[in-house]
Amino acid sequence: MTGDLLSLILPSRGRPEQLKRLLDGLAQTTTRPALIEVILVLDDDDAPSHALGHPALSVRRVIVPPGQTMGALNTHGYEASRGRYLMLLNDDVVPRTPGWDDVVRQVFAAHGDDIVLVHVNDLVFQRHLCTFPIVSRTFCEIAGGICPRQYRRYRIDDHIEDHFNLLNALGRRRTVYLPHVIFEHDNYVTHPSGLRQYFSDPAILAEDAPRYEKLFAARKETALRLMAHIERRTSIPPRWRRRLDRLHDPFALRLPDRQRILTPGGIVEPWTLESRPTLWSRAAKCLRDKGPAGALRAAVRRLVG
Repeated sequence: MTGDLLSLILPSRGRPEQLKRLLDGLAQTTTRPALIEVILVLDDDDAPSHALGHPALSVRRVIVPPGQTMGALNTHGYEASRGRYLMLLNDDVVPRTPGWDDVVRQVFAAHGDDIVLVHVNDLVFQRHLCTFPIVSRTFCEIAGGICPRQYRRYRIDDHIEDHFNLLNALGRRRTVYLPHVIFEHDNYVTHPSGLRQYFSDPAILAEDAPRYEKLFAARKETALRLMAHIERRTSIPPRWRRRLDRLHDPFALRLPDRQRILTPGGIVEPWTLESRPTLWSRAAKCLRDKGPAGALRAAVRRLVG
């Protein structure tokens, strides 16, 4: 693990133009490129992608045999990474927010034990699902890796997020949503109403959904270990286990209060925003007056002030 290095794990196959667009976007929006590394996980028969890099970024390549699951590809990237923080990315993403990397580090800095899920805005699922999760290496070491290898394509983000939903059930709210940090996911169809929608491949989802359900018990055990790490305990109190034993549906844990939200006024609880609508109006005014970058700088100043 290296300092405050942020590792971006990026599997890709056969889409060099999209991959180049993503690398250009990262170079344009990252404040401290020396503190990020991009881990490209590429099939050995995808020669056009092997040649891609960027002069402003540290790009490392992991070459693997074709036909592996997305879970396995992410695992290869994790095993090759060196960062204290790790983000799972797709090649069809466009970073839009200057200074996003400083904001991510400030959120982690506010959690000295490194157990926090940072959740950017993909403009599709937005606050409803952490599509491109950012976690710490400490989390991965407790969880036994970045994600299980057996997931073919779907439910990886759900799997990571569910650990933090379980922590919320134990009384520790450790998901922070960054609505103004935009990583636009360019994989959607537009509903006539203008809403962006994502549709899964039903055949692949039919394989991955049961895997997600089957691993619920294992995620509970990991959540207990995460809680023990947060509380600095060497053993797990029986009351924690009893509390999780009563839970049977991971989707029922996706409560509106499961995550906190970074605003220009700092990290706040979601019910605070509901009870004080003027906070949203102040945030909107700050965004209009200062733009996304200025609003983020104001949020960081409040966060660390």
